[in-house]
Amino acid sequence: MSDSPDTHGPVVPAGEATMLETLAHAHTLDSGGFLRGPILDLPETVPLADPYLDQGEVARGGMGSVRHAWDRDLERHVAVKIISPRLANDPMAVQRFVNEARISAQLDHPNIVPVHLLARGPDDAPCLAMKLVRGRTLATHLRALPPPPWAATVLDEVLGIFLKVCDAVAFAHSRRVVHRDLKPENIMVGSFGQVYVMDWGIAKTLAPRSTETLPPPPPGSPVSGGRGPMGTPAYMSPEQALRFEADINERTDVFLLGAVLYEILTGRPPNVGPNLVAVLYRAITASVTPPREAAPERNIPPGIARIAMRAMARAPADRYASVTELKRDVERFLRGDERAPERTFAAGDRVIVEGDVGVAAYVIVSGRCVAYTLRSGERVVLREMGPGDVFGETAVITARPTSATVEALETLTVKVVTAEALAETLGLHTWMGAFVRTLAERFREADDRLRELSDAKARGR
Repeated sequence: MSDSPDTHGPVVPAGEATMLETLAHAHTLDSGGFLRGPILDLPETVPLADPYLDQGEVARGGMGSVRHAWDRDLERHVAVKIISPRLANDPMAVQRFVNEARISAQLDHPNIVPVHLLARGPDDAPCLAMKLVRGRTLATHLRALPPPPWAATVLDEVLGIFLKVCDAVAFAHSRRVVHRDLKPENIMVGSFGQVYVMDWGIAKTLAPRSTETLPPPPPGSPVSGGRGPMGTPAYMSPEQALRFEADINERTDVFLLGAVLYEILTGRPPNVGPNLVAVLYRAITASVTPPREAAPERNIPPGIARIAMRAMARAPADRYASVTELKRDVERFLRGDERAPERTFAAGDRVIVEGDVGVAAYVIVSGRCVAYTLRSGERVVLREMGPGDVFGETAVITARPTSATVEALETLTVKVVTAEALAETLGLHTWMGAFVRTLAERFREADDRLRELSDAKARGR
């Protein structure tokens, strides 16, 4: 038996090994301690720019630390991000820090953390004061959820968070800003349902469309100059892993959102491997194991799995054209358009049997079937049905036995809408649901009377 590529990494062709090792070296230098851990050595409290009083560390990363601080002038709690002492004398690192502050300040959106102040501390190093978000990262939030497979309500709640992330990123794109490092660790979930996209430190500002009169750099041109980080390898798009700066645009963020959705569904990032070379190989080749194969025990709905895989297509042209399109498909899934499971029946199979208790309604996807009843032992055809037709709904709504048998005339594929899903969608437990149930009951009663009259007429012949 061969080793699993998810555990031991893919076999890298010899001709690509040198390139991958070179890229791995570059990404290792750029990723702020991807292999070496945080590059911080800070005391319990540090001096901050006036009027902020340090209250301790909130979080840390390769670039610096986020401190909980008290604003003595306005008497409020804030978060102050400071650069690592080891980077304070690095002009490029300082410029990156300042760029993050300026970009974040221009993105005034409910799902992006507001910036209060960019200042210099007592050590003359820059610091950034922001709204203090009380909550936890999406990564921590996901780990705290019940073990999968999740109930529909749990998945709905997490996808609701994902939609707010899409809103933030779509707004940034409207301002020509690409995040480039979207991942669960950079998404905060507040104590009262707030959602914030964090860490715009490596965001890229695209040229305004109205001034793009010169031809852009040719696709596939490697980034030149500088050594700015390009993202997190476990989530990277192919163009990020290859460091093709000219190819990075809004569809790069679409890929990263797909990677976040992938981790929501499977519990792991899309690019995994035993070392950075193996991870980069997966990123470059977009060798993503489909969600339902990566985590079969989670019972992932096929509709949402397809959305994640389309977002992470290797070629940008094959991804969603915008975050708005991606969000629209997730919303369509949540409405149930693609949520119902499918079943296939062979010709002659009976989907429902007359007299059985109705447990589901069915929407025909492909194929044809016939509904019939038995009268005096004879089969009476009521109607033939094809794609788009619905059957079984009356029995489910009225909680009464089915009034006919439905049999496949050819290979038949249907979406199965359970009684619970139908009740939730139609609001059958509300006052509006009472109207729906009453109409269904009256339709059923009228149908029963017509059948009795037809049977009486048949007996009188």
